[in-house]
Formats: sequence, C-alpha cells, structure tokens
Amino acid sequence: MFDAIRLHGTTASLAWGYRSVARLEAWAIVRTEGQWRLTATVSWADRFQCAQAVTRQELLFTAPRDKGQWCWELTGVELGTHSLQGTLGPPLH
Repeated sequence: MFDAIRLHGTTASLAWGYRSVARLEAWAIVRTEGQWRLTATVSWADRFQCAQAVTRQELLFTAPRDKGQWCWELTGVELGTHSLQGTLGPPLH
C-alpha cells in the first residue's frame, strides 16, 4: 500500500444513515504515516446531526468518483463556519 497519498475533489457530502447532513466543496484527503486526514470547505451543514452522528461513530464521508464513490467513516471532526477538518478510518469501498 502507499505510504503517502492525496485525493481531492470538488463535491462531497457527509451522511448519517440515509440522510445528507453536510455538503462539502473543494475537499482533500491526505494519508501520511498511516493516518487519513480530511479538509474541506462546507457549503451547508446540519451541525446538530453531524455532532450526533460522529458521537455515535456513524458519520460517513462520501464523494463521487469514476464508476462509484469514495466512502470513509469519520472518527473525529472539527466543523467550522465554512471549513471542516477530520480524521478518517480506512476507506470502506
């Protein structure tokens, strides 16, 4: 597996079950030293539902890609007014 990798895109969302709880723009994921980190610009977020989902460890980052989507579980998140920084588990699919 790669020791360092960077993925980026223009659209993504945070999901809690079937609900979209945040829309993201200009996101980037960096993997260094075995840890995945997410940074993104937030265009809309339901802060209450984001907090509930991350507390229950049920918040997912999803982004479209060719023939599918990227998907990671967020293990930690800092949600600012228009920015997001988070720690991700390994990719789910």
